[in-house]
Amino acid sequence: MLNVVRTGPGGDSPVVLVHPIGLDLSYWGEQIEALRYTHDVIAYDLPGHGRSPGNPQMWTLDQAAQALAGVIQSSGAQSAHVVGLSVGGMIAQATALNHPALLTSLTLISTAAVFSEEARSAMHQRAEMARDGEMAAVVSTTISRWFTHEFVVQRPDIIDRVEKTLLSDDPAIYRAIWEMIATLDLVNRLHQITVPTLILVGELDTTTPPAAAAVLNAHIANTEMHVIPNASHMVSLEKPSEVNRHLQRFLKINRASASTTKR
Repeated sequence: MLNVVRTGPGGDSPVVLVHPIGLDLSYWGEQIEALRYTHDVIAYDLPGHGRSPGNPQMWTLDQAAQALAGVIQSSGAQSAHVVGLSVGGMIAQATALNHPALLTSLTLISTAAVFSEEARSAMHQRAEMARDGEMAAVVSTTISRWFTHEFVVQRPDIIDRVEKTLLSDDPAIYRAIWEMIATLDLVNRLHQITVPTLILVGELDTTTPPAAAAVLNAHIANTEMHVIPNASHMVSLEKPSEVNRHLQRFLKINRASASTTKR
């Protein structure tokens, strides 16, 4: 049973938040606070993260998409606005492709649909680092990929929290997810996504850079894309106000006209 939290008024399609690898639902705190007054907000811990049980065998993209579909279905709603960051965005894409009727809209933050061979090789190496040195081996490189140097200096409290969360992760699950990400290739199916889609990316993101977001923007028909200045991969933590502004406006425009089943 996945750990799920829910807040805000019911009635419309809920907003379901899907977090990145290694973190948990609590890292959506700024977004939950911004949305809870006007939206039914659901966040959940991915398998093997936070308070959700899990094991490496659960980590294929189709299984992750099925788990997200289960969260939406168990909410009592017919469909949801799905918001995914990093691997959460990959899971969101797969859910839009495998379970299209469950989505009202799609928001993809700091994510991609395909990677170069060079990037795939780096992902396999990242998985091996966790195998050889447990989670301590990947923390420093993760921080440098996820955040700008300026943010690391200005917000040591958030960096400390992220580091402690990563150190508490199961390295076997971490490895399994990176091996899954290294095989990602959804680009030839993106044209099948028809729901309104918001794409957000940090200007300085080297993990899933603006060029990767541009691929999503080019292949999904009904999209809008925004580059967040002076932000890296964890743009929801570095620039929460900018992310929330784009998200609130997009959700207001695409709010479901029909009521969904109440809780």
